[in-house]
Amino acid sequence: MGKPLDNPVGLAMRNVVEANTARSEPVVEFARKKSPSHAADAFEDHPPTSTHAATELEFCPLGLADLPQIFLPRDNTKPLVTAHEKYAREALEAYGSLRTRLLKSQASQGFRSLAITSVGKAEGKTITAFNLACCCAQVKNFTVLLIDGDLRSRSLTNLIGQLPSAGLADVISGTASYEDAVVRTDVPNLYVMGAGSSDTSPTDLFASEKWGQVVRCSAQHFKITLVDGLSMGAFADFELIAPECDGVLLVVRARSTSREALKMAVDQLDPNKLLGIVWNGDDSRNGNHFHS
Repeated sequence: MGKPLDNPVGLAMRNVVEANTARSEPVVEFARKKSPSHAADAFEDHPPTSTHAATELEFCPLGLADLPQIFLPRDNTKPLVTAHEKYAREALEAYGSLRTRLLKSQASQGFRSLAITSVGKAEGKTITAFNLACCCAQVKNFTVLLIDGDLRSRSLTNLIGQLPSAGLADVISGTASYEDAVVRTDVPNLYVMGAGSSDTSPTDLFASEKWGQVVRCSAQHFKITLVDGLSMGAFADFELIAPECDGVLLVVRARSTSREALKMAVDQLDPNKLLGIVWNGDDSRNGNHFHS
């Protein structure tokens, strides 16, 4: 895997990291890269053709309208866009801006799956994934699948609750079908796949071919798939999650993540997949700022 300094996009992102570690306002940074040839087809309703169709048919049948429904949390103690009053207004403003920037990038670059990670724990990765998914689902006819890819802490599954026992781990291990693991929510266009459970280690699950099959099958049914991945660190899980996804968002908590740790994380990521850095957890009221 090449380092950002070996690539013009990576160099620009490295400069962003150095510049923004001293900023006080929430920031979302996006790197630009050449649009793929299929970018114009990113929003077409027909599913993309797959060279793995013969081995992936078992994952593909899915009737969205027939899926069981759950209700998303309205916890007023957390900055969720589904909460009431103050938190919801603040979260909607911040994540609505992030959604706009992200979907503009998707329209030009054509990505269909996005892995969300952080440098360490407790940096707001799961809240970012949840709120971004809710905001993307507000776009008319824009279906969103939110997957709990952190099979160790299961943070997204614990946040949402009410999810069926079958989830991503069960689908990859072959103990449940893709359809059994997906539910629709009370937010129109938003669907969720929980973490599930398996006796197989998360690292071995993500190393299998079926993880890639899950991502490709999701692209057939949803306009975008957001994966709440494991934080970068002690386990190799995210190194196996990211290659199957089209892009990566890195979440950083203001005044928490050290400059050295952030630079090291950026160096470890594929510069061609690092779409942006989400500057999270700042108390300023200056709003979100975007820089290209």
